[in-house]
Amino acid sequence: MNKKQLHAISAAACAAMLALSAIGAWAQTAARGSAQAFPEKPLRLLVPFAPGGNTDILARAVGQKMSENWGKPVVVDNRPGGSGIISAEIVQKATPDGHTIFVGSTGELSINPSLFRKLPYNVEKDYAPVSLGTVSPILIASHPSFAPKTIKELVDLAKAKPKTLSYASVGVGSPMHLSGELFKMITGTDIVHVPYKGGAPASTALIGGREVQFGYVGMGPAIPHVKSGRMKALAISTAKRATLLPDLPTMQEQGVKDFDTSIWFAFLVPAKTPKPVIAKLNAELNRILRLQDTRDFLINTGVEVTPTTPEELARFIRSEAQKYRKIIQVSDTKLDQ
Repeated sequence: MNKKQLHAISAAACAAMLALSAIGAWAQTAARGSAQAFPEKPLRLLVPFAPGGNTDILARAVGQKMSENWGKPVVVDNRPGGSGIISAEIVQKATPDGHTIFVGSTGELSINPSLFRKLPYNVEKDYAPVSLGTVSPILIASHPSFAPKTIKELVDLAKAKPKTLSYASVGVGSPMHLSGELFKMITGTDIVHVPYKGGAPASTALIGGREVQFGYVGMGPAIPHVKSGRMKALAISTAKRATLLPDLPTMQEQGVKDFDTSIWFAFLVPAKTPKPVIAKLNAELNRILRLQDTRDFLINTGVEVTPTTPEELARFIRSEAQKYRKIIQVSDTKLDQ
């Protein structure tokens, strides 16, 4: 190859590099432009549950503030069913422009990947994290007549009478069920799981005191029963005490090492959504969740308000997925799927 040919190749390579650089600069400018113009149309918050629950309450509280600030309608689209898979698929297939937002929870994002043999979505590949929203502690409670008043007394009784105690949850594969299995793993107890179809029948069973001895229930709906004396609170599942029940010790404080479970709710968008758009959404969500009236409203529903960066949410989801994968494997939890 002569010098003239080498020079031609070198010139072509330089031209290609300049072209790629120009394309990259154009792409960055376009992305910044799209973020500045965002939102350009109504936004849709996909909620995988029926109206009235914690996910729906969070979505509506955020949606109202978002609409007021940005001057665009924000629609809360409730698509319950299929263990959250219906909503997850809608967001997965949506245009990645930031106008379709998934308000996902522990189940869809960290439990389903290990619970289902085949899942039509991949959490890490199909979604871009925006921010964590709220974390709801799980309440470990019983009928007032149940003898144990502390977790230590519960463990002692369970070990003295293996397979005779039973605990309620809101269903197989739920955070409440897997909390019960984690408790058994850590404490070395053998307790029978009794799944109910939702929080209302589980709470009814606890209040009745005949079908089960204790259970794991959502804190918000259970607090009125605790305050009325129809239900006895034994512990909180999270590492930190709950704002609404500051005098109730956590599982960890009562000797159950490393116990930390919850029901959490987070905001995600389809993968390939421009990063500047994600940054704008994150800033808006953090602004809203730090407003005092928003915080007070949400905390009174039984949750803790926990806005994050996209990177923090990504790490959190992975950590939670690893935790629940181990619980599901050890407990051999399966669904009829």
